[in-house]
Formats: sequence, C-alpha cells, structure tokens
Amino acid sequence: MNVELRSIQWIFRHCAFFILNSLFLLFCCSVVLSQTRKIDSLQTLLQTNIHDTTRVNTLNALFKQYISTVPDSALHYTHQALTLAEKIQWQKGAGNAHHSMGHYYYTQGDYPKCLEHWLKALAIWESLSDRKGISASLGNIGIVYKNQGDYPKALEYYFKALKMDEELSNKNGIARHLGNIGLVYWNQGDYPKALEYYFKALKMDEELGRKSGIARHLGNIGNVYKNQGDYPKALEYYFKALKMDEELGRERGIAIRLGNIGGVYKSQGDSAFAASRKGRDLAMADKYPKALEYFFKALKMRRELGAKTLIASTLGNIGSLYTSTKEYAEAEKHLLQALEICREIGALNVERQIEEMLSNLYAQTHRYRLAYEHHKAYGIAKDSLFNEEKSKDLGKLEAKHEFEKQEIERKRAEEEQAKQAAAVKSRRDNLQYSGILIFLVLVFAGVFMLGRFNIPIRLAEGMIFLSFLLFFEFTLVLLDPYIEQYSSGAPAIKLGFNAVLAGLIFPMHSFFEAKLKKNLVKRQ
Repeated sequence: MNVELRSIQWIFRHCAFFILNSLFLLFCCSVVLSQTRKIDSLQTLLQTNIHDTTRVNTLNALFKQYISTVPDSALHYTHQALTLAEKIQWQKGAGNAHHSMGHYYYTQGDYPKCLEHWLKALAIWESLSDRKGISASLGNIGIVYKNQGDYPKALEYYFKALKMDEELSNKNGIARHLGNIGLVYWNQGDYPKALEYYFKALKMDEELGRKSGIARHLGNIGNVYKNQGDYPKALEYYFKALKMDEELGRERGIAIRLGNIGGVYKSQGDSAFAASRKGRDLAMADKYPKALEYFFKALKMRRELGAKTLIASTLGNIGSLYTSTKEYAEAEKHLLQALEICREIGALNVERQIEEMLSNLYAQTHRYRLAYEHHKAYGIAKDSLFNEEKSKDLGKLEAKHEFEKQEIERKRAEEEQAKQAAAVKSRRDNLQYSGILIFLVLVFAGVFMLGRFNIPIRLAEGMIFLSFLLFFEFTLVLLDPYIEQYSSGAPAIKLGFNAVLAGLIFPMHSFFEAKLKKNLVKRQ
C-alpha cells in the first residue's frame, strides 16, 4: 500500500511539475512575441527620415529591448546612439548612451569599463544640472563599488544618491537606494540593519505599486532569512519574488531567484546531513538533487544573460554542493571556473566565498598545502572587505546621512513656516491695500462732490492736495517691492523712480484742482 501511495505521489508531483513548466513556457512565449513586435516597430522607425535626437532615443530604446536577450546587439545600438549624440552635440542623448553602455559592461562583469561610462554619465548630468540623472548615476556607481567589495565607497555614493532623491521627493529612487544600502549591511553580516533597510524599501515600493522593486526586496529579505537559518521563511519570500519576476518577464530576476531557491535546498541538505548520519540518505535523496536542479537552471539562464558575477556565484554553489556529496572532481572543476571569473572581473566578495569553498574542498581531500593557500587567500579577501577601519567608515557614513537627513527636514520645516508666514502677510497686506483703495475712492468721490456745494476755495484746494498726497503715498507703497527689485536698493535709482511717479501725478493734481476751482467760482 505504501508503495502504491508513493507511486501516486510521484506521478502527481511530476504531472504538476510538467503543467507548471508548460504554463511558464507559454508565458515566456507571449513575452517574447510582445518584445519582438516592439523591436520590429523600433527598427521600422529607424528606417524613416526622423530627427537625429529621435534616432538617438530609438537606438537607446533598442538597447533596452536587447540587453536581456542579445547583449552584443544591445551594445551595437547604444554605441551608435553615443556616436550620433556626440556628433550633434546633444548632451542628454550622450548621457543616456553612456548609462546604457555602463549597464552592458555591468551585466558582463567588466566593472572598470562599467565605472568609466557611469562616471561619464554622471559628469554630463552634473553639467546639465539634471538632479534626477545625477542621483541615478550615483546609485549605479555605488552598485559597482559594492560588487567590488569596497563597502565604504559604495555607501558614500548610496547616501549621496539617497540625500538627493529625498530632496527631490523621488520615492522610486529612495526605495532603490534603501534596498542597496540594505545589501551593503547584508554583505557585512549585519542582518538586523539589512532587514531594517529592506523593509523600508519594500514598504515604499508597495505604496508605489512598483512590482520590479517589490520582487527585488522580497528576494533580499529571503537572503537574510536564509543566512539566519530560517529556511521556510526564506523559501516563502523567494517563491513570492520568483512569481512576481515571472509575471514581469524579468529574466535576470528569475535567474537570481532560481539560484536562491537552490541555495536553500542545499542548506537544508547540509543541515539534515549534519544533524544525523542516519539522515544522510534523506538529505541526498531529497534536498541535494533538488538544489542541483535549481542551480543548473539558474546557471543556464545566467550564461544566456552573460551575467558574470551571477555565473561565478552559481558555479561556486554547484562546486560547494558537489563537495558535500563527495564528488570532488566535479566540485574542483566548478570552483576553479568560478574563481577564474571572479579574478577576471574583480568580484572580491564572491571571490572570498569561492576561496573558502576551495580551502574546505582541499582539506577534505587531504591536499593540505592547497587548502592552506586558499585559506590564506580567503583571509586576505575577508580582511579587505571587513576590516575594522572600514566598519568605522560605514558607521560614520550612516551617521553623516542621518545628520544630513535631519538638516533636510529642518530646512523643509523652516521653508514651510516661511511659506505660511508669507501667506499670512500676503493676506494681511491684500486686506490693507483693499481697505486703503476703498478709502481713496471714497475720498476722491467726496472731492468731486465738492463742486456741488458752496465752500471756500482754500478748503477745496487743501482737500484735493491731501487726496493726491494719499494717492501718491499709496502708489509708492504698492510699487516699492518692484522698485527695490529693479534698483537693488540704490538710493539714486529709487529717487529717480519716485520723481517719475511724482511727475506723472502732478499734472493730474493740477487738472482736477483747476476744474474744481472753476465749478466753485461759478457757484459763487
């Protein structure tokens, strides 16, 4: 009976797996079809007689379509965009092209070239005073330093970018930088701090409804739980992230999640094996093959994407698993491939992990000289990444950002208070101006009514003089801010303005005085 039940479970499991894979393939086909149509549309647009700036934008748009599938074609298009943008001296187009080229070299793991283009993009955005572009480039440059293991430098750029986006109230940028800062703390092993930043970023992206950011943060939170040994929680977050990446058709994200899930199954297998010798068969029969399945799926996708850092990380995971299953030749082959890639691209953090894995492998196979050499290399990489001075630098940078953030909030509060005070003053002034104007209208109406009554001419002259004096003073008060602006406070220029105003009012005064006198003489 147990055999029959197991057979039914095996059939059900494989049928479910087949159905899920079929649905995933159908989804991928629909995404590819949609992408093909968009590419065809952009290619058709290039064949028409379009403006040079539109051509640059179209070439950069083609880069975005090809970067995940055919990276070399993506590079070809963005190179054309950069050449044309520089030819027509269009800075914005050149900045976008440098950004795209940096992205290409980042996916290839060529960090020096990536950094070169992103620094050029940053210089262009700074020359254009494009603060949104500046913050994006600062964040990108921080990612490169993070991948090279230079965490203080990475945090320096992340906090600069975060400060700028906080000033701009750019929530998309804020969420991205918060997530990146969390990654630095995760790499440092400060998991509570990493989770703090990840959950802040997740909350913000959920408010924005930005699914790509949500998927990324979910995956990062899963990483923390995995490192803490909470495997059910890690898998929960990884599968949530994988589902969202599949909905979005994000191949890079899917590849990362597959590797993450494989890592959890490997860790579960290691735990089961370590817990009991009797549990070895269970670990080998269940968790390790499942882990390898996900690792090789991830490796295939990552090779298609040309993502060298991810390739090295996956090769390392496969090598470590083969070490656990005592398939030492396979383990050595995959780990040495991973180490070669790390040294080629300067991925110090992954290199540190690979060196430790190689040291363990050689120790298990009694090749102690090699074990010692790789353990020494692991120690050097670890010291470079986690020395005390760097930890102090990280703390200083965070404290500096907190201080700057408080300053931004204080300035905002002051500006808001100033705006409110200005609004109160403006309402008060408007009311007073309105009252004075109504009073002047009544005064002038009264003066004009004098002609109907028999009053002394001297009194009439005095009332007319007082009316125009009030009118002159009111006009001075009304125009004073504008006179101050144009004269920059220079007394001679202000005097000139006042003289011109008096010169305009004096003839009006003479005209109305003569007319009123004439009416009074007639009555007398």
